[in-house]
Amino acid sequence: MLSDKEILEVLTQSKDAAAIYDSPALTIRFVNAAMLEIWGKESDIIGKTLEEALPELHDQPFFDILKNVWETGETYRAIETPATLVISGKSKTSYFDFEFRPLKNANGQTMAILHTAIDVTSRILAWRTLAEKQRREEQLIEELSATNNSIQAVNDNLSAANQGLIESNENINRLNLRLQESETDFKRLVAQAPVAILVFRGENMVIDLANKDILEILGKDADVIGKPLLEGFPELKGEPAVELLFDVYRTGKSFNGEEVPVNMMRNGKMETRYFNFSYRPLMDEGAIIGIMDIAVEVTTQVVARKNLEVIVSEKSHLEKDLRANERRLQGVLDTMAEGVVIVNDKGIPSYANPMAQRIMGVPESAFIDRRYEDFQWQNQRLDGSPLPKEDHPMFVALQTGLPVYDQEVGIQLAGSKKIYISINAAPLIDDNGTVYGGIVTFMDVTNRRMVSQQKDDFISVASHELKTPIAALKGALQLLDRMLPGIEPDMLTKLVKQSNKSLNKLTELVNSLLNMNRISRGRFPINKTTFRVTDLINDCCAHITTAGTHKIILQGDVDLHISADERLVDQVIVNFINNAIKYAPDSREILFNIRKLKDEVKISVTDYGPGISADKLPHIFERYYQAENDNLQFSGLGLGLYISAEIIERHGGKIGADSELGKGTTFWFTLPLE
Repeated sequence: MLSDKEILEVLTQSKDAAAIYDSPALTIRFVNAAMLEIWGKESDIIGKTLEEALPELHDQPFFDILKNVWETGETYRAIETPATLVISGKSKTSYFDFEFRPLKNANGQTMAILHTAIDVTSRILAWRTLAEKQRREEQLIEELSATNNSIQAVNDNLSAANQGLIESNENINRLNLRLQESETDFKRLVAQAPVAILVFRGENMVIDLANKDILEILGKDADVIGKPLLEGFPELKGEPAVELLFDVYRTGKSFNGEEVPVNMMRNGKMETRYFNFSYRPLMDEGAIIGIMDIAVEVTTQVVARKNLEVIVSEKSHLEKDLRANERRLQGVLDTMAEGVVIVNDKGIPSYANPMAQRIMGVPESAFIDRRYEDFQWQNQRLDGSPLPKEDHPMFVALQTGLPVYDQEVGIQLAGSKKIYISINAAPLIDDNGTVYGGIVTFMDVTNRRMVSQQKDDFISVASHELKTPIAALKGALQLLDRMLPGIEPDMLTKLVKQSNKSLNKLTELVNSLLNMNRISRGRFPINKTTFRVTDLINDCCAHITTAGTHKIILQGDVDLHISADERLVDQVIVNFINNAIKYAPDSREILFNIRKLKDEVKISVTDYGPGISADKLPHIFERYYQAENDNLQFSGLGLGLYISAEIIERHGGKIGADSELGKGTTFWFTLPLE
């Protein structure tokens, strides 16, 4: 496959005139030596418009034709067209076969016009000379015919016209000599013509004349003269161009062919070559006696144009592939879970994907105006101290040319919001080893950082929470050990009660940890049975009603039965009740509401305590989270509501809470009805 440069080299070295115009104003972008010779111009016209280079064409049709080709995208061809050009300061009219062919991009829009031309002035003049010769031959034939008539008349009266007969014979000899001279002139014209000419005689297309140019094209020598066409060139049988010869002989109609492909034998192998040709019938007293073929080989021009069209097509496909790859890359960048920012060697961003904009809370237009050390946000170490510019991963990558991976940085954004991001920074390096920019990818690890902090807090709380009942249990057992066997019954009862209380607390904490472990490992089986919701609530609240500290109120569909894991639902309800007692100690009433919906049951527990603030409410079902009330910290591991949420979700239900400060809180969950 030829490259663009090789195509232009072919056109440059081609004997066929060629030029390329690359704008609607017909700016000359390329012209070879053959075209410059035709125009009578130098190469300094490249870059000018055609009207500037050839003003003498202003009143001729070519500018309008070219502009129409640009607008319509349709090729224009013409043959034997006169054009008047100024050559060496003088106007000269020549004749050309030419083509204006649009070159189009992938969208079908014209991006250039390829102008090829062949000077056929010699051919026109040859035709005119030939026509004049033929006219003279016909005139001589007419004169000869008249003379023959005269001879016939003379023969009728020989005795009276001997002198006239002698004069007629002299006249015939003179005409024959002139006819021989005319035929000699015609053969000389064919031999010396600057174009390839082949003359056939008779219906078998016997080769009568063939000049040097046509023999070179056909790859033959003069031995083919005198042979029928298909005898001298059997490989041409069935070729459309040959069939046209016989059609012209049969019909007497001339034919012009442009860039007609012909399969020919050349150097022992078949090749496809292209020709512009003209078939003209040779007449004798109105009868066809042969065919004249005038041909110009345009194989180089056609192959160069086809290769150029292939290159344009390939470029179009490459452009499509490139655009498709760009769309895929943009789709990847747009849907990435990580932020991506591209910066120059100064650290100034030129691109930020949607996730980067979302994490930093600014649109791309604002992002591009800011550097990584911009004053509108503060980079911090994990301990909260300012992060120096020199320690920022992007600065390190740009200065050292080495990538930096997974470095966590805190960023204090406007509006007192602080986030943590994990940064990867890599330099962009050119072929000379120079850093010309960088790519930063980062992800928001605020939740991960907060969970890590919550885990640390949880370990501290769990240690404290476990230590308290263990210490109380240990103390009670030590007292029992010291006081036995003379311990008083009241003291024994008190110590046993205290031990049971501590053991129950310890059991509750251990169960929470075990449930948490099972949830984390996905080992949380659901064993469903059918039971009455009211019975479950009464069992859960028995210790409260017995103590008499709170009043349990049941409302709604109290006789409703559901299918669920009774033990796990019991755990959720107990958790809701304990929270109501713990966080709303002054609320003496706890309201249960059981409501059947379309395809589910909704169970809610309402207290009339201080309520939960709106900023804390979305987080109460998170692992390790503990709400505070009036600056008081409540004991516990922060797992109860998280485990309750997991239980309900495993049942296919929903869980939530509604609260208003000063008026109380309602915890609720739904379970599907089967």
